[in-house]
Amino acid sequence: MSRFLFFIFVASLTGCFAKPPSQAEQRAEPSFELQLLDVSSAATDSIQVKDSVVPLQQLQHLSEATDLRELRLDQTPVTDEEAAIIASIPTLKIVNLPASQLTDEGIAKIAALPALELLRVGSPNITDQGIAKIGDSPTILYLHLINSPVTDSAVDAIAGMQQLESFYADGTQLTDDGMSKLVKARPKLHIHFNDLHPSGSHAGHSHDHDQHDHGHNHDEHDHQH
Repeated sequence: MSRFLFFIFVASLTGCFAKPPSQAEQRAEPSFELQLLDVSSAATDSIQVKDSVVPLQQLQHLSEATDLRELRLDQTPVTDEEAAIIASIPTLKIVNLPASQLTDEGIAKIAALPALELLRVGSPNITDQGIAKIGDSPTILYLHLINSPVTDSAVDAIAGMQQLESFYADGTQLTDDGMSKLVKARPKLHIHFNDLHPSGSHAGHSHDHDQHDHGHNHDEHDHQH
């Protein structure tokens, strides 16, 4: 699809020729289509859809967002098919997919993004093998796992990410023993485990990185960070 036809497609979806939006509509977050158009026109480099589900067929058009830096889809059940599209955008630094249906194969594709710094992902299909693939990334600084059947067998892969600065885990099968092992292996790693700092994990740490819009807010344990 040419760039011109893409703009026409987005315009048709966003209702550019419809009546002006109501005040309630104006207060709502911008739609995926509008945000995608803004990225494609270089008005922004971020897409954040927190309050609604994006139809998966619309995500096919992410390939047009060649300069996208941040992608956040809080409610959307992204699958491996969409992961392949996300993985084709080399400028992505922040990927935030807490309600995905990704498998180990899909998360491996995303984790291989060359500029990726923050990965926040939830999926009932990501296992320890998927974390091993994430562990191969030399660029991820912030990793947050949500509601995934990851066990203590993944600790070695996480500990091996020498560049990793922060690790959050909520709703996994990781245990206190696993976190103790991680603290011992990486005493300077900033760790949150089910909303708590494991003993000894936060010495010398601040939350300064939370202020840099990495989607990693210490107080947002409704899984918006």
